[in-house]
Amino acid sequence: MHASILAFLRTEALGGAAVTREERKAGTFGAAGGNLRPVSAGRLDVGISDEIRRRIVSLNYPPGLMIFENAVAAEFGVSRTPVHQAFMRLSHEGLLDVLPQRGARVSFLSRSTIIHAQYVRECLEAAAFFDAARIWDAADAAHLQRERRAQDLIEAQREAVARGDYLRFTELDVAFHTEILGVLGNDLLLACVSQMRNQLNRLRLLELREAHHEKRMIADHEALLAAVSAGRADEARRRLITHLKTLEDFREEIFGRHPDLFRP
Repeated sequence: MHASILAFLRTEALGGAAVTREERKAGTFGAAGGNLRPVSAGRLDVGISDEIRRRIVSLNYPPGLMIFENAVAAEFGVSRTPVHQAFMRLSHEGLLDVLPQRGARVSFLSRSTIIHAQYVRECLEAAAFFDAARIWDAADAAHLQRERRAQDLIEAQREAVARGDYLRFTELDVAFHTEILGVLGNDLLLACVSQMRNQLNRLRLLELREAHHEKRMIADHEALLAAVSAGRADEARRRLITHLKTLEDFREEIFGRHPDLFRP
């Protein structure tokens, strides 16, 4: 199937950015803020699930919204098969509730699930950042490249803050943590952490929009990278826990401000 079928996303889903003829030819489609990403025509379900996930995390698709395979297939110009696969993936991530013969509903955020996911993520990443610092070798070319990529991600976060693009900031936050964790070569760890983040990203976006902790987050990332790359394992673990506690400290206030978004 030709990749150009992916290129007709609605303008509002692109944050006001139009899709150009060149982008249509390249088979790319947009993310919030107008950031365009290539999508493989061979994995349409992945591209579709990525875009729907962005809409859910950004709250453009609010909890409780019904979406339908036929409508999504028409929007993306594809058959229902990749849309169904995308829905199943997002259901597994806890972002959609698939209702047989009725469509799918954007999942409400669960207060208890968020609390449990934060705890599990903290346990996993605290141990992982400790181990990453312990094995980090500043003389290793691969580790040096990883450090440079992490620095580039921090700089990109600064640029996202300047644009007020909190969704992109959140995506870059995920990429930074993944870059550090990747040194361990543990795909199961990455999958587990990703599953926990899926429960937290909408809360994180609300926290950034309302509490404006983004500058503190960037400073935390700089300090975390310095600790890990210098092999200071105890400091890396301590800073990671403090970093993740920022969201936890603001959690109850968000619950109180947005009772319509949350369930027990």
